[in-house]
Amino acid sequence: MRWRRVAMLAPVIVSVLLVGACSPVVPFMPEPSQVPHGQGRLWQVDGDGIETSYVFASFYRPDKRVLSLPPAAEAALEKSETMALQGTEDPYIVAEIYTEENLEMPGGETLEGLIGARSYGILTWHMKQHQRAPNDKIKPWVMWIYMGGLNFGYADFDDSVDHRAYQTQEAWLEERAFGAGKRIVELEGEQEYFEIFDKIPLEQQVDMLKVVLDRYEGLPPQVHKTQLYLDGDLATLDAVWRDYLGWLQPATAETLDDRVINDRNPVMVERMLPLMQEHPTFVAVDYSHLPGEQGVLRLLERRGLTIRPLF
Repeated sequence: MRWRRVAMLAPVIVSVLLVGACSPVVPFMPEPSQVPHGQGRLWQVDGDGIETSYVFASFYRPDKRVLSLPPAAEAALEKSETMALQGTEDPYIVAEIYTEENLEMPGGETLEGLIGARSYGILTWHMKQHQRAPNDKIKPWVMWIYMGGLNFGYADFDDSVDHRAYQTQEAWLEERAFGAGKRIVELEGEQEYFEIFDKIPLEQQVDMLKVVLDRYEGLPPQVHKTQLYLDGDLATLDAVWRDYLGWLQPATAETLDDRVINDRNPVMVERMLPLMQEHPTFVAVDYSHLPGEQGVLRLLERRGLTIRPLF
């Protein structure tokens, strides 16, 4: 769920376009989920066999407000010798994965045939506003991302300026670590990220895309996502994700929840623990992976480690 990787899905995706994102509508605010570690942005990790390390909730939007760390996070970064990011950019790998061949459906399937004339017409209209036209051979998940699927179907109510002028937080953190001479490690490769979506069954990709198109036929619902992040309100952000899953068919919702969040969490934990055993490590992963019974923080606790909130 990282903006940098979404932006790499060129040329057919280019960026997530949210029509009507700045329209004056009342933002949506669900009741917070009752989940462990639902509040905070930074945690200290201690325990037998590891060096004192830190887990930081990162945020995917290129927004200048997230390019300023709280003092506790600055101190944690200073103490750490290794920076573990969810992913680092390798343009050569990206170019090999996000090719027209990999993004188009094999065989005689067409996008219009899968999603129907009405949904295809909505997609065509949206793309026309940006001087584009849909590729009828493209996989549904690609257009789902293009239409803002990774925003959980919600525009950010706080998105009143063009944040594309700013770095992503992940890129900024990587530059900080590089400048300080820290070791930089990625917890997830580009091929793994690509397969999160590419291996979703085709009929479920269709469900995902049609729901987003139906919702975006009018104004997209809006939520204070950036401000919720800045407040460390991971419980409410989790509730936004749960609400979005409720729009989908149950099987699609289960698959998407597992592939986007639940299946990735234990893999990242397995990869960050050896780093923590060697050196004090600053781990920065998307906020969505941290709260909940299957979240990264709870998984670390189940390994016998102590998690202490710092901010």
